[in-house]
Amino acid sequence: MEGIMTGVGKYEGLFKMCKVHTPGYASSSSNRPKSVGGLLKLVKRFEKTGKLEDRAQAGRPCLKEAPCIVVEMKAIASEAASGTSSAREAARRLVLPPSSVRNVLRRLLQLYPYKLQSCHELLPADTAQREAFVKCVFSKMEQNPTWVFSILWTDEAHFSLHGDINNHNCRISATSNPREYTQKPLHSPKVTAWCGFSGSFILGPFFFETQCPVNGWITETVNAYRYLTLLRETVVPCLIQRGQTSNVTFMQDGATSHTANPVKTFLIQTFGEDRIVSRRCRYPWPPRSPDLTPADFWLWGYLKSSVYLSGPSSLPELKDAIRREVSSIHPIVSLIHHVALCRCWICHSSGMSSFLWWWSCGTYSECNKTNL
Repeated sequence: MEGIMTGVGKYEGLFKMCKVHTPGYASSSSNRPKSVGGLLKLVKRFEKTGKLEDRAQAGRPCLKEAPCIVVEMKAIASEAASGTSSAREAARRLVLPPSSVRNVLRRLLQLYPYKLQSCHELLPADTAQREAFVKCVFSKMEQNPTWVFSILWTDEAHFSLHGDINNHNCRISATSNPREYTQKPLHSPKVTAWCGFSGSFILGPFFFETQCPVNGWITETVNAYRYLTLLRETVVPCLIQRGQTSNVTFMQDGATSHTANPVKTFLIQTFGEDRIVSRRCRYPWPPRSPDLTPADFWLWGYLKSSVYLSGPSSLPELKDAIRREVSSIHPIVSLIHHVALCRCWICHSSGMSSFLWWWSCGTYSECNKTNL
């Protein structure tokens, strides 16, 4: 013990100096000095190396100390922004692990990966037609501020029984590959549902199907004759029962079955030319514009995300689930009309041909300022 104290006394001045000048000399959790053993280790390190600092750690150097890598990463990041490069490509070019490349992008350059969104390709003439439709909407709104809430937005969609399986995060934990497979039919059974809704009520769902004596109900392909039959025998009688035939403005997209001459004639006889929004009519619906109709940008995605949660195993269960979910969305229909109106305002005021372009610009707050 006396020897230890003698050694400590020999380097007493050294201990005082390192206590004042050495970073990290005291414990990070308290201000207490190091123990006697820790001081002796510090003395031995000083006698051996002439320094008080810790030895350099083994391994790759810190990326912050390699500015050339950061400069190269900035150039690669500019290429990645245009979709011509990736993190793995950058790792191969810089001879670095992909994890290091991701750390540089996120921690040093503050760059994060985002997925590209796809939308309908617009032809040169589509932009003018979209703007003309939006101007017509606001012209109607000047005459009647509640006009947009009287629009009966209609559309049909397919609901597959088995849905689509996303295998990206589907993994099996095992000590060896179990070689498991999931069987998927080539053509999954499906139903085709039609829905229409305004600001105060919702119609449907109605299904395009026919009854077979052997196989029961069979889903039919939508054509002009079947679509006209649905309108004449189901949709219009429901509107008459509600007393809404003279109030609603019937909207449909430009599908071939919607714009056939017999369908157009029936719609004009029922609603009049001033209360139809459709291709080849007085107020034409702009082509390739699913971002403007609530049935496309909200209804079908909302229904499918809810219907498949119950896991229907047969077509009757699938149709019951669709009916159940449609009957539960009435309270938010009015809000969706506000969203559709905001999208029309954006298309009109910003001059952007696609709503998704506006979404990437983040100007939704400007829409709220208009009190639409």
